[in-house]
Amino acid sequence: MKEKTSLWKKITGWFQRLENSIAPSRQTLKASGYGILLSSCIFFILVSADKFLPAIGWGNFILFLLISLLVSYLIGGLIGWLAGLIGRTPSNFRHAIGFTLFFFFYLILITSTFRWVLIVFLVLFPSLTFGALFYWRSKSKTSWSLRQKILTATSLFIGILGIVIGGYIYLDSGNTPSAVKNYKMSGKLPLPINAPDPSLPGKYKVAFLTYGSGKDKHRTIYGRDVNIKTASVDGSLLLNSWDGMSGKLRTRYFGFDKTQLPLNAMVWYPENLNGKAPLVLIVHGNHLAQDWSEKGYDYLGKLLASKGYIVASVDENFLNTSFTDIDQKGFKDENGARGWLMLKHLQLWRKWSQDPRNPFFNRINMDQIALIGHSRGGEAMSHAALFNKLPYFPDNANERFDFNFNIKAYIAIAPVDGQYQPASILAPLEDINYFVIQGVHDMDMQSYGGLATYKRIQYSPDYKGFKAGLYVHQANHGQFNTSWGSYDSSSPYINQFNMKNLMPEKEQQQIAKVYISAFLDVNLKGENVYKPLFTDYRYGRKWLPNHVYFNQFEDSETTFVARYEEDLNLSTATLKGVQITGENLSLWREAQQKLIWNSQISRAAYIGWNHSETGNKPGKYTFTFPDSLRQDLKGKALAFNLAESDESSVAARKGKKETKKEESVKKRSAKKRPSISVLS
Repeated sequence: MKEKTSLWKKITGWFQRLENSIAPSRQTLKASGYGILLSSCIFFILVSADKFLPAIGWGNFILFLLISLLVSYLIGGLIGWLAGLIGRTPSNFRHAIGFTLFFFFYLILITSTFRWVLIVFLVLFPSLTFGALFYWRSKSKTSWSLRQKILTATSLFIGILGIVIGGYIYLDSGNTPSAVKNYKMSGKLPLPINAPDPSLPGKYKVAFLTYGSGKDKHRTIYGRDVNIKTASVDGSLLLNSWDGMSGKLRTRYFGFDKTQLPLNAMVWYPENLNGKAPLVLIVHGNHLAQDWSEKGYDYLGKLLASKGYIVASVDENFLNTSFTDIDQKGFKDENGARGWLMLKHLQLWRKWSQDPRNPFFNRINMDQIALIGHSRGGEAMSHAALFNKLPYFPDNANERFDFNFNIKAYIAIAPVDGQYQPASILAPLEDINYFVIQGVHDMDMQSYGGLATYKRIQYSPDYKGFKAGLYVHQANHGQFNTSWGSYDSSSPYINQFNMKNLMPEKEQQQIAKVYISAFLDVNLKGENVYKPLFTDYRYGRKWLPNHVYFNQFEDSETTFVARYEEDLNLSTATLKGVQITGENLSLWREAQQKLIWNSQISRAAYIGWNHSETGNKPGKYTFTFPDSLRQDLKGKALAFNLAESDESSVAARKGKKETKKEESVKKRSAKKRPSISVLS
């Protein structure tokens, strides 16, 4: 009698037959491996060309490709061999996947989520496509079942569809967004400033020259064609990351090391100005070192020179990320050196102002100086402000400082903050005029990092000045520099963003010209008529493109009632003697506000109330001022910052664990109606 087959054996047998019918052969997997390797190589060549080719030329690009692909192939082989110890797939299939993983995790530095999406596209769909094509070809002269034909056709269809979709996503620049209504322009508007447009050219004829080492290997403007030759400076005590193999390759490319940093700059100046002109220095941030960045501020240089300023755009490209960086990460902690170099340039100008042999002799007003920095150069402004008043480099007293310049204004364009921390703290700043501008659609500095610097600036009682900020909707990182443009990074990182959401480059630069020129006119020329522009952009609406703007402003005469930074006592305020009380509140605490990158701006009070818990009694958060506190309020206004939080307003119950029903109510409360205010 035949033994009856158990249900379990029937099920396992069915799965075994299914696996045998769909499992690819070793030859098919080999073909899939070639597909993965080919697609990954093509993708790597395309993204490398986008990042490096225009700047480094074909010779260096081909050399870079050969070295990168060879290293990736060797490392991929090692990964494949290790994977072979636990799997029975063809070696080239494992090798191809190892190759892909290596160059994504080492050579292409992008966000983890997007990285895995790209890996899936480059592994799964080419694998299905090449595997199906090989299998179809191998069966073309033999008989094969309908199931095999359907499975092969389905794999081929999915593979090709995935490649097409991936290519479309990679090449698509995004969708045009719907217009945003600017409600600030629909209310009662302040009277426009009655003064000339600060972005219009002035009366002076603009002349141009360069100064530099005279030895530059790659640019004649700092080599044989330089107008003024300058000596190099030793930055070895400030640059700890110019070392190792990457440091040697960097030295070989530029022709100097960290002990011989050149002082190079492009200069625009008023040719027909009689008398001394204010001095403005501009410095770029991190960009590919071989794609020279300092030329991108020509629109500011020409404008300001026509208005009577001497403007120097400083070359610090040798501190930027280079194709010679083996780890593709560039320098670390170099932003202090960027600020120090700006002060070394000022030492040159101080010397030239007193040298009868120099074309700028007796033409520079060294009591009217401004520094401007973009991105990492923006952070460098805070270090320049700090170092300018110090006798020694905070991290090594062997580097002595002797600066003490009368710098009247600092401007930061989309700055980073805290990448370098002197003596392991964020740079403390006191008594400086500061302006920061950043775009809401910045794809590099996705946090408004300049606000952290803004918050740290403190004013002494006798100082007269102000700090201001401007956050600009639809502005990005790169369009403040004419050579950086609309792409804040290269492929594939930039492909995550909707590029059609940006304002035109000319409009972004118009905003920069209005605000930067006005800030310099206020602080270097005393033209205070432009000062209201920094409190409310609507004062300058005749000069500005029609976009949404957010102003920040604080002058040295501001009195703070509560900043939530002086202690951990919820009942006390910053202003001495002021008491804080709460009534009918379901939440009351103070906490640090954080940006996207977890950088800290300032502390705030989190206040929540829930009508269902208090019988519809209003929540109250009260400041009580003592009678002895006498404040002169003439000409002053009360201001506070208030924002919504997505936290729940349901009060936590002491000593009682929440039931599932209470947790559900709490979640619904948070989703329906954010009812916690953040006050700062």
